[in-house]
Order: sequence, then C-alpha cells, then structure tokens
Amino acid sequence: DSVAGAFDKAKNEEGKVHKAHLFVEACLIKVASDDDGLLPQPKLPKKQTCVVQIYVNSHEIGGTDKSCNGHRYDTMVFCNGMIHAGLACYPVHYVHSQHDVFFAVMEEMDAILVRCNPGQIKQDGGDQQKFDDAMRALQAKGKPVWPSPDVMEFMGAKDALTKIKDLNIGMPDTGTYYSDEEFIAGFKKTMKFQPRVIKQNRGSSGEGIWIINLKKGDYCKEFG
Repeated sequence: DSVAGAFDKAKNEEGKVHKAHLFVEACLIKVASDDDGLLPQPKLPKKQTCVVQIYVNSHEIGGTDKSCNGHRYDTMVFCNGMIHAGLACYPVHYVHSQHDVFFAVMEEMDAILVRCNPGQIKQDGGDQQKFDDAMRALQAKGKPVWPSPDVMEFMGAKDALTKIKDLNIGMPDTGTYYSDEEFIAGFKKTMKFQPRVIKQNRGSSGEGIWIINLKKGDYCKEFG
C-alpha cells in the first residue's frame, strides 16, 4: 500500500512517473510534517533536482534553522525557484541511518542543492566525512552538487567574503576580525561608510547576526 501511495503521489497529470520522484516518495524517510508552501512540480520537468537538509533529532525542532514543520526556513524558496525555472525540485532530509539508500536515490537526481548547516550532521550522530565523500563520488560522475564539499571546506566560513572583497562581486569595506583591537578599528572605519551586517565566522542558521545603522544616518560618501 505504501508503494502504491508513493506511486500515486509521484504521478504527474499525464499519468507518468519519474524514477527520481518515485524513489523520493517510496524510499526516503519522511522527516518533515508537511511541505507547506511548495509549488506543484512541473508537468514535464526539464531536470530532476532536490534540496538536501539535515534534521537534528536532539534539537526541539531539528535545529535553529528549521521551521516548525522540520524544513529549513529557506527550503521552499529554493525549491520554488527551481520549479519556476521548469525543474522538478524535492525537499528531502539526509538521515544517516539510511545513508546507502539516500545516496542511491541521489543517483537519480540531475543536480543536488545541499543545505546542511555545518556541524549538524555530526550533531545528529552522522559522519560528515562519509556524507562529503558520497557527494564527491556523485560529482566525479558529472552530477552537479551545490555547494560541493570542497567549496564548503574552503569557502564556507564568512572570511570568504573578505577574500573576494576586491573583486567586482565583492565589497571593499568587508573585513574579518580576530581580535578586539582589529574589530574596534575596522568596525569604526566601516561603520562610518555604510550600514553594517556583523556575523559570526561560521554557520547559516540565522544566529549571531546583527544589522547596525548610524542613528543620525550621516555616512561618508567614500570609503577610506
């Protein structure tokens, strides 16, 4: 009955079923209580994609980046963006106890978006290295994984924004501070130029972020 139900859920309006969608419905452990906000999948999707999350069972709602249904706050935004582009996109959770099954399902995807906050796989009892190696194996087969484990390792910290500050995609008043003295000097200089967003060096759960504005709004026209 469960397989038949998954088959019916994965079936599009033409009565066809894509293997990736069927496997998501029939094989993966359903962690979220609902998929509220998710748009209907395209009738004839150009590609099959998914957004991968991790639910920390020891946390009251699975992590500070989660909504009450167990999905990340931004998961449906990513999924719906892909759907608007004509791609099927499924919100899924990596459960370390079904590692092999999970990555067998990932084999059927054309692209994978990874939205697992650093440290959460380990917090849930999983093995980050095992997860990363499995994603690298998919990459080696030509499957796009965004971000890749290597990008997360070398560019996952916020100091990556400082490294690119002089590129045309960066902002010259970006800084990384490792001491009180560095912060005091850098913050005062940049604060006079324009509003500041201050973040901790790692994490994407929405914690440890402050937006700061000058009370009088009398900013300098140029930085320096």
